[in-house]
Amino acid sequence: MKNTIHANGWNRTAFIMLTSLMLMFFSGVCLAESDKPANVKQQANPPVLACCKSDLAKRLKIDAKGISLENAESVTWPDASLGMPEAGKVYAQVKTPGYRILLNARMGRYLYTTDDKSYKYGGPLQIWSYSMLHLQPVVNEPNLNGDLYQCSLLGTNNFRLASGVSDYYPQDKGAIIFKRRTSRSGHDLIYVNAGKPGKEKLLYRGTDFDCAAVNDSQDRWAAVVRPGLGLEWTVVVGEMDHAGSDVRILTLPDVRPDKIAWSDDQLMIQVTMVRATTDKVTITYEITPKDESSDWRHISAFYYPGQNKYMLSRSETLEIIKREENGKKGFEVVRVWFTGNRNVVAKVDDFAMRGYDLMGPIAFVWGESNAHPAAYAVDINTGSLVESVLEKGSNIRPFANPPHNSPIPVASDKK
Repeated sequence: MKNTIHANGWNRTAFIMLTSLMLMFFSGVCLAESDKPANVKQQANPPVLACCKSDLAKRLKIDAKGISLENAESVTWPDASLGMPEAGKVYAQVKTPGYRILLNARMGRYLYTTDDKSYKYGGPLQIWSYSMLHLQPVVNEPNLNGDLYQCSLLGTNNFRLASGVSDYYPQDKGAIIFKRRTSRSGHDLIYVNAGKPGKEKLLYRGTDFDCAAVNDSQDRWAAVVRPGLGLEWTVVVGEMDHAGSDVRILTLPDVRPDKIAWSDDQLMIQVTMVRATTDKVTITYEITPKDESSDWRHISAFYYPGQNKYMLSRSETLEIIKREENGKKGFEVVRVWFTGNRNVVAKVDDFAMRGYDLMGPIAFVWGESNAHPAAYAVDINTGSLVESVLEKGSNIRPFANPPHNSPIPVASDKK
């Protein structure tokens, strides 16, 4: 009996000591883990990590030693496209284990998506906060309307937002106003939000529309309209809750505007004209639609929404300019210091620029490359650029809204 008690006592003592040692050991492991950066998920390096670093080094023309891993998160992709399906390609519809990798280099963050053997380059992470829109033709469409698509700035993740579209006007907060040709002399003006595709709202009907805008709260809209054949162009203003009715018609001043926009309760229009000397002059007007006695007032172009987005600071501005050398067209993105010093951020050749815009730190330039619609997204801070070429399509425009089915969580780039 004593032996039994002695044995049990010894076993109890040994167990306590062993347990204490184990707690101390594992506590040390936990402390060691807690010393690691909280934003890096601790796990084995992906099999193709070295390939991703090598690829990024070539793209940025830097030594791979200057590239570090920020995050490597295991992901099960819904198919073999690795989160970035390209238009016109067919992918095996099988769940594909892989990784979402973020690399740090040259003061930028870069996305890669992988499986165990291959990878895809997702460009600077910030480009996934934005997207682009374009029209694709529809064969035998009686009114020559097309389909409106949204895709990433890489040209991947194509998603159809609306059908029967002849032209469109992207807005903030995912809103889009588009026109649909209904006959030779008739168009419908329609509102849709990219977050709720398929839920369209008819705003107005007229012979044609030239430009349109919705206010920040998305409860009022305005458009430049030709209400009927032989009638003058005017501005129509309405409320979303009373679309098609209770509108106010505003007679235009002596110009037909290129742009229309809201600034709080003020409605503004702007037109850019070329003088005989080939110099461009921009004229801007504003009106208060709620005030029945209000009339158009000539104001400085300085007050037009977005007019000063290219002023990066009090000392620096951004220029996106066409260039031509030896008969080859292209463009440059240039940061200009107040002293006149010019820092070329990016230069692209063999590209016919048709338009450009600035979305946050991303300069978006669209046009044609080798007779195909194409666009470039340029990070104005690092100079990194990505190209997207559409095999078919037209009317490319930037959209300050993330693409559908993005390979990253929407908030991942808000660091």
